[in-house]
Amino acid sequence: MTDSPSGRAAMTQAEFTYLERVAALAADSGLYGSGAKTKAQLLMKLIYGRDLGISLSAALSGIDIYDGKMELSANLIAALLEAHPHYAYAILESTNERCELEYFKDERSLGTAKFDRADATTAGLADTEYYRQYPSDMFFARAMTRGARRHCPGLGRAVPIYATGELAKRTPEPTRTPSNGNGAVAARATARDAATICALATRAGIDDAELFNVLVTAGGGAPVGDRERAARGLPRALELLPLTLVARVCETLRERVVAAESEQAANVDTRSSAAGTSERAA
Repeated sequence: MTDSPSGRAAMTQAEFTYLERVAALAADSGLYGSGAKTKAQLLMKLIYGRDLGISLSAALSGIDIYDGKMELSANLIAALLEAHPHYAYAILESTNERCELEYFKDERSLGTAKFDRADATTAGLADTEYYRQYPSDMFFARAMTRGARRHCPGLGRAVPIYATGELAKRTPEPTRTPSNGNGAVAARATARDAATICALATRAGIDDAELFNVLVTAGGGAPVGDRERAARGLPRALELLPLTLVARVCETLRERVVAAESEQAANVDTRSSAAGTSERAA
């Protein structure tokens, strides 16, 4: 079988058909958006994930697409390094002031990469809410991708590696589970919680962009006006939603469901009344 440019065996028609089916099911689930465009993008994620040698779920949740380029979550990049037969990395420093990582190939140091407060200011990220809440996570994410591009070009199978949000200078996602302030790890919403939230949003007639903003405002953030960007960020927002916010989000959505159902009932009554009036007039 002919090898592909990625270094893996060329994809068979049966494998491509299987990935198409997975992409369609993922789109139908509503967890990653909806529509033909979303289905096609999910398929591209799965194909790139195949080239990287990662699982289907990791490709769906850990890869984003922006302006025709692939972005990977920092956790996924770190996992690729740890699983690679030759590359590796070590954390030299990781604080709220800076992060510095060292990269290796076959136990030989390739050099270091760092990201600090000055870099965040230069990149226009210092005024974001995420920077104020989780600076060490942001520094880790940016140092990770900077070092991977500089020192480990083979990691992305000849495709430059960018962290989620890096290309558009969007707020990056956490790379580690944030602390609850007492040193303990803050729990995240479960897949069942996410499914419940999506089901409530559907009943309320809320689309992906609007649901994203419901999640953002529940956490005290400002709504995102760019609807395409908001819809694209929904899967990651659901994945990172703190468990403590689930009840608040569900309560908000239930209120929206009641309002939507009341409006529907009022419309039905109005139509019925109009129909009755017409019949009497006849």
